[in-house]
Amino acid sequence: MRSLHRQVVTRRRFLQACACTAAAGMLGAMGYVVANAPLPPPYSESSAFQTSVADKPAPDAPILLVTNPKAQPSFGAYLGAILRAEGFVAFRVARLDAINAALLAQFPLVLLAAGPLTAEAADLFRAYVLNGGHLIAFRPDPRLADLMGVRVLGGEVTNGLLLVADHPLARGIVTRALQVHTPAAQYELAGAEPVAWIARRDGSPTSYPAVTVARAGKGVAALWSFDLPQNIALIRQGNPAAANQERDGLDGIRTTDLFVDWIDPDVIDVPQADEQQRLLANMVHALADALPLPRLWYLPAGAAAVLVATGDAHGIWAHHITPGIEIVERYGGTISVYYTTPAVSAQRRTVRRIQWWGETLPIIGHIFEERSGYPTPRLVEQWRERGHGFGLHPWVEKGVARGYNHAWNDFVKHGYGPAAPTVRTHRVLWSGWVDTAKVQAQYGIRMNLDYYHVGSVTRRPNGGYLEGYLVGSGLPLPFVDEQGNVLRVYQQHTHIVDEHQIAAFDHGYEMNLSVADAVALSRRQIDCAVERFPSALGLQSHFDPYAFSPEKAALERNWLDGILSHAAARGVAIMSAEQWLAFTEMRNQAEMRSLTWNETEGMLAFEAIVGAESQHALLLLLPLKHRQRFLRQVTIDGVLANTEQKRAGGVAYGAVALAAGRRQVRAYYG
Repeated sequence: MRSLHRQVVTRRRFLQACACTAAAGMLGAMGYVVANAPLPPPYSESSAFQTSVADKPAPDAPILLVTNPKAQPSFGAYLGAILRAEGFVAFRVARLDAINAALLAQFPLVLLAAGPLTAEAADLFRAYVLNGGHLIAFRPDPRLADLMGVRVLGGEVTNGLLLVADHPLARGIVTRALQVHTPAAQYELAGAEPVAWIARRDGSPTSYPAVTVARAGKGVAALWSFDLPQNIALIRQGNPAAANQERDGLDGIRTTDLFVDWIDPDVIDVPQADEQQRLLANMVHALADALPLPRLWYLPAGAAAVLVATGDAHGIWAHHITPGIEIVERYGGTISVYYTTPAVSAQRRTVRRIQWWGETLPIIGHIFEERSGYPTPRLVEQWRERGHGFGLHPWVEKGVARGYNHAWNDFVKHGYGPAAPTVRTHRVLWSGWVDTAKVQAQYGIRMNLDYYHVGSVTRRPNGGYLEGYLVGSGLPLPFVDEQGNVLRVYQQHTHIVDEHQIAAFDHGYEMNLSVADAVALSRRQIDCAVERFPSALGLQSHFDPYAFSPEKAALERNWLDGILSHAAARGVAIMSAEQWLAFTEMRNQAEMRSLTWNETEGMLAFEAIVGAESQHALLLLLPLKHRQRFLRQVTIDGVLANTEQKRAGGVAYGAVALAAGRRQVRAYYG
């Protein structure tokens, strides 16, 4: 028996040596050097930005967005991203210098971004409204004040608040004062109706209107006294003047530093940015009344809310990752693993890669079994096939560009590539206002989860912690830089964070709640999203506690299970960040074309074009009421669709599932 055993071992070693020698021979000395040489980012710096629109659009939609490049900065393009976030995809975009009276006349509703106007341009918009057009203007040129039904007083309010008035256009919007970080022009009413007021720091209204609407000739003119899209960017992305400053007491410059003395703790439980853009959505719905204006619901069909499930993992073994994955799968969900590759030499990484490759060989693959315990490329592929994500978790202590390049190189050279298109940076360290996002775009990242509810910025002066919407939002929007250039990377907030709530990490800034109290807190936030504020709540459940100790593993397991069980019971979709990104991109790239309204028959007809990037269906919203008619039925490609009721802001809709493809939609009102 001993002789036979030695013979078998010798043979296995011989086969292993032969295979490794063959692999090394294929690689060669030069190949080894090339394979381990640092690779540059796969995408250029310029690829981080979305392409601006310059051509005259086709008038096949009811809304025209006019951007004004004379504004400094110019956030007109970001206004388009806000419209899409609100589900309005039936709009077209044109630059101010490309429009004329004939083009304007073909659109029932025009949105004019902030910026100065020449006398000629002002006359163009004045004639458009007086002849029956509907206009929404943001911090408009003073030449349009009388058209808007206001008088310019001069001066401006800084660091004010927005407080909605008792007006039909403000229905469904929270009645608490919301932050305005951009200067608001001071007007007095001269015929316009107030939709919202500028308020003082104590929440009491001033006499200065923030939002108005007025009849003018045959048309309607609405005004925002401040640059709404810029304000939404400032609420979401924090204070640009605080960039690269240590302000929150946590070691390292993080995303949270941008919100110190910026977020009002009294309204952190309200998605302020979302509520302000929903006020705009109410206005768009009301003023685009030439036809029943369709839009898309924020979330996948059938989902009351979304939990974007993620977990960071720092060079740990595969069997420390599987417990978290198994809990998520128990509730029919998927999760994104953000993985820091183990610190090994290039030589050891190459040998491990060869071993992992050898495992895939037929007949003799088992002799290459690699027992380090780290995730193998084959296991990672299996996770991905089950819908989970596996992506970068870079350390950037020595610089963002350097850190991302090292992390990406090590990730792909371990065989884990391609890197997932979503990411969270280790310790959520951040550079500039959006500089980190620009670097991430060079590595194919299209969704960022670095904005993180944690630390002293979420505490009241009395020491009490606050949960809610640090960035004022439960929805993804692309980043925008200081000049108003829109990036290709979405900002997705991480709202529910294990290391903030429970004592499994010993950081010193935890709330130190019991698991039961932490779960109850998270469940209340989920209930708020389901019942009041449609949201995709980012969830951070680290995998590391499963490697720390049985006690900390139990804390993490019970915390995660308690949250997911409640989410599943409430109809919340539990999705990996990659699946949520796929849905978000599909939704924002959807189109509605050739909208026509037959007044005699009460029929709205249009073509909906939806890509197939996501396994989740969109939900199409059609107003339940248009003027004095009510929605009776909806057909898609001639087939009667089942309709449920949804409310967005102050508007009631009939909602139907909308599958991918080119769909002919007919909505009948009577």
